[in-house]
Amino acid sequence: MLGAPEGIARWIGAGCVRGSGGRASTGRRVAGQVLSPGHAGDLMDNHTLGVLDFPRICSLLAEGARSPQGQDLCLAQGPLPSREAATTALDELEALQALEPVLGMPPTAGALRVEAILDASRAEGTYLEIEALLAVRDTLGVCHRLLEYLEDAAAEGSLLGGYAGRMRPLRELDERFERTFGPRGEVLDNASSVLQGIRSAQRAVKARLLRVLQGVLRDAALEPVVQDEFITLRGGRYVVPLRTDFRGYLKGIVHDCSRTGSTFFVEPLETVELNNELGSLHEEELEEIRRILAELTRSVGRSAPALRANLAVLAHVDGLGARLILARRQRAVRPDLVEEPVLDVPEARHPLLEAQGAVVPVDLLLGPSGRLLLVTGANAGGKTVALKTAGLLAAMAYAGLFVPAREGARIGWFQGVYADIGDEQDLDRNLSTFSAHVVNVRDILARAGEGALVLLDELGTGTDPGEGAALAMAVLDELLDRGSRVLATTHLAALKAFAYGRPGAQNAAVAFDPVTGRPLYRLLYGQSGCSNALEVAERLGLEAGLVERARRYAAGGEGEGGTWLRDLEAARDRARREADEAEALRRRWEARCAEQDAALARVRRERDAARAESREQARAVLDEARGALRAHIRQFSEGQATQQDSERALAATEEALEEAFPAPAPEPVRLSPSAVAPGRRVRVVSLGKDGEVEAADAEGRRAVVRVGALRVTVPLTDIQPAERQTPEHRAARVRVVAEAGAGDVMVLGCTVVEALERVDRGLNRALVAGADGFRVVHGRGTGALRRAIRERLTAEPHVQEVRPEGDGATWVVLR
Repeated sequence: MLGAPEGIARWIGAGCVRGSGGRASTGRRVAGQVLSPGHAGDLMDNHTLGVLDFPRICSLLAEGARSPQGQDLCLAQGPLPSREAATTALDELEALQALEPVLGMPPTAGALRVEAILDASRAEGTYLEIEALLAVRDTLGVCHRLLEYLEDAAAEGSLLGGYAGRMRPLRELDERFERTFGPRGEVLDNASSVLQGIRSAQRAVKARLLRVLQGVLRDAALEPVVQDEFITLRGGRYVVPLRTDFRGYLKGIVHDCSRTGSTFFVEPLETVELNNELGSLHEEELEEIRRILAELTRSVGRSAPALRANLAVLAHVDGLGARLILARRQRAVRPDLVEEPVLDVPEARHPLLEAQGAVVPVDLLLGPSGRLLLVTGANAGGKTVALKTAGLLAAMAYAGLFVPAREGARIGWFQGVYADIGDEQDLDRNLSTFSAHVVNVRDILARAGEGALVLLDELGTGTDPGEGAALAMAVLDELLDRGSRVLATTHLAALKAFAYGRPGAQNAAVAFDPVTGRPLYRLLYGQSGCSNALEVAERLGLEAGLVERARRYAAGGEGEGGTWLRDLEAARDRARREADEAEALRRRWEARCAEQDAALARVRRERDAARAESREQARAVLDEARGALRAHIRQFSEGQATQQDSERALAATEEALEEAFPAPAPEPVRLSPSAVAPGRRVRVVSLGKDGEVEAADAEGRRAVVRVGALRVTVPLTDIQPAERQTPEHRAARVRVVAEAGAGDVMVLGCTVVEALERVDRGLNRALVAGADGFRVVHGRGTGALRRAIRERLTAEPHVQEVRPEGDGATWVVLR
């Protein structure tokens, strides 16, 4: 990828060219040849990249490229030479991520391999075939579309807009292609005035020739020998099909015969000169086309350097698009590249394992104070995966790629990354597994220094455990003394003790569930893990009796220390599970607190809005009252109204104010949620009737009450203890309520909660009274009260329609 303008690569492709003699020759194709994609051999050598499986990442990256140039660049991708270059590459990827929703992905599809064609176009005395020129034309068109995209990116203020200045439009060459070729690749008549004249003459001669041949076919004297009434071409000359016995009827030249031999294709003598003339014009046409192609080839040759530069930008931007596609597939985030040699990657996921299915994330922590992380634990527990994930994510970050991890990933710019991972025995060189590890470690020690990252897998294995551990500790001492950072895995107990005693070193155990016998693929920092070899062997199907015998041998060899270690591991795992459960509870508690805070904030907003609305309504009522009073005073002072008229006006104003600002009702006696039990007799205040509780919700907010034949759902605030009344008093009360059941519901000045309670009571009264509907007067205000009321009524099953009456009221039609 590009970190700087000089980082743009060049490619060599295939093409087809003709020399001045007209013979065809095919150029060489060199696929994937990239001169300078940014690979930094001093940072990560090919061996390290290979054992980390970085080439497979490049293959996944190339799948997202839309041009052969972009694919080549992706396949040759490697770490960039400096932190600044890698940071620039990450900036560009982030810029494309922000630009894509606005402009879409860069239009790089449709480009072809034309690099060899461009080379051939500069050779003297040659011309390119039409197919080769069309490949250049199509690729040039892709470059033009990309240039427009980058210019739009510049208008959007995107970092990628700077690449527009590195491309040349080549409009003149594009216009020449448009004048020369049609949409299907045919050479157009107006490619030159000479060609236009030749083709015009061809059409005239051909028309005369066809008229003569049509006359032959329609000649009644020739009817016995005419086989079919059509004109065809044989050997480039126009002929007619006649029976084999045509001689004596027509003089002509036989050019071909049918497979059955029953038809001759004959050129009548009177058309020979016209066919000759047409053939001569065809030769002139071919010669003129060769001249046009040669001239166009020279134009391509002159523009070849600029077109190569355009292709380099196209390859880079296409590779950038491939990086974005890969990042989305991997749910990757941008890493923060820092100067100090540290690894702090939360919830890191191995990108190749994730492509195959679910993968357990692992937290990778190394530095700045810790310089050695020793990972121990069970076989098949994820030690090597953690090691490879650390190295692979570092390589991806250095190559300008996002990494599959959680936001906040920090990857230091190490002075070199070196790895010895896996079983690399070499039979050709007579190297055992241990010998191969020693050779790799020797090479690493020859290069690793201050600020390097060294990844060592199964350190000290493959030989006698005592000697292997001693050699491993010496190697670790040497690397730490040099200032390198080391991430290593081992099964050797001596190395676990070494990590506990060495300053700057830390143990980390891969989690293992002793109950299920399965690895948990997490790292537990500050702890050392057991190999759990017997549990793994049992899980993999080794005979139970054999495993039990091994346990007895192990118990005899371990002594109390081994038992203590197993007990410690079990206690550690229990503590880990309890910590996870506590963390889950904490998160649920925080989520519930956040919900409550949001609900409280919402209620406060509604309260403030209702207060503002009430103040506005009160101000309007008072202004109206003041205006009315001033008018009456003026009329009285001017003698236009009597004292009685003024008193009546004042009384009307006072009545309106009392209606607008009613005195607060006395606080009713409310029942607690625990007192609202099924079977209890209660009074539904909004209905003015007693009923029996059938059910109450678990949250203590609403209850279902049967009032006669009616079942109503009411809030607990609408329930009081049942009144002790005589039957006559209750009947009179029901009649009064029924007669007033369909009145207007006034909620002016109420909060949303108060208004909804009044609306519920009004709905219940209307249902009891058998009314067709009722009106809710809520005023204009901010509209919050109006929306809440209409939403509540629309959800009620007894409501047929909610019909606005202006902005200040709502009419409710009941079923």
